[in-house]
Amino acid sequence: MPDCEIIELPAKKSGGGELSFTRRTTTCTSPDKSRQRLARLRRVPRLQEVKDATLIDFRSHVPQNWAHFLNNHLPIFFILAHHTGLNPSDALLILPANTPPHILGAARVFGLDTLCTDAPVQGHAIDFTSDPWTGIRSIRADWVKLPYAQDCLDRADIRDGHQGNLPDKAFISRRGTRDLENETRVETFLTQRGYTKIYPEDLSVTDQFKLFEQAKSIVAIHGAALAPLLYRSDKSRLEKLIELFPCGHMTDVYRVMAHQVGCKWIGVRGKIKPEHIQPAYDLKEPFLKYSLQSFEIDLQSLELALDMI
Repeated sequence: MPDCEIIELPAKKSGGGELSFTRRTTTCTSPDKSRQRLARLRRVPRLQEVKDATLIDFRSHVPQNWAHFLNNHLPIFFILAHHTGLNPSDALLILPANTPPHILGAARVFGLDTLCTDAPVQGHAIDFTSDPWTGIRSIRADWVKLPYAQDCLDRADIRDGHQGNLPDKAFISRRGTRDLENETRVETFLTQRGYTKIYPEDLSVTDQFKLFEQAKSIVAIHGAALAPLLYRSDKSRLEKLIELFPCGHMTDVYRVMAHQVGCKWIGVRGKIKPEHIQPAYDLKEPFLKYSLQSFEIDLQSLELALDMI
């Protein structure tokens, strides 16, 4: 009998790690060997020398991804600058050559200069190691509250209370991958309850931050669009987040983040498909094949989540 199920999740402990760093004159090289080869084929200069800035090499762990850059790389920068006494205006973030414009826009919100290249870069740098990389999840919500980051967000008028075209209740949808097979029905259902559908890529960089300050309730398909949640301030109007998941991609990263920043959270899992069953029982392999698959949300489950939260 197909029916809704309610899973009460246990308390989650987010494991920590160690972030170590040193200041020295060095040559920073891209850790991606394929990009190094590509740089040689494109006849990118073998070595770029920088004399008037402190280098932070962020060319690892996919900084081209909106969530990775906002939730991992930027918080690391804030704490490095805080502990080393680095003036952010003297820093130069090294990013891959194919870094998209919206990532550079996020860096500009925080007044940071960037250099996009796959070539080696020589100069005075702050080398850092995070072990494990995911260890910062336990503390990064504190790092984005450091004075410099907060001052930049205030200067960008992200917390000015001006509503503009941003809705009180937002339904954040996706295009292309991990999209809803019954999106029309979900949109109609949510519209009747006061929600407005938006695509984050249609918003400016600052409006993507503002949305998590000014909306009171957000229903969102899991994805990078939720990254600005980490920067939710104590003055934010956001109270509730309902996250929609395909069965092929279940994660609690934003559940933990919501708790850290003081926002209520409930997840709604999409309908199980026949092809999910067999690989789900292969416990030797990670269940990743259907991570970006389209999925269907049961409206009864969504209504239940709205009522519960």
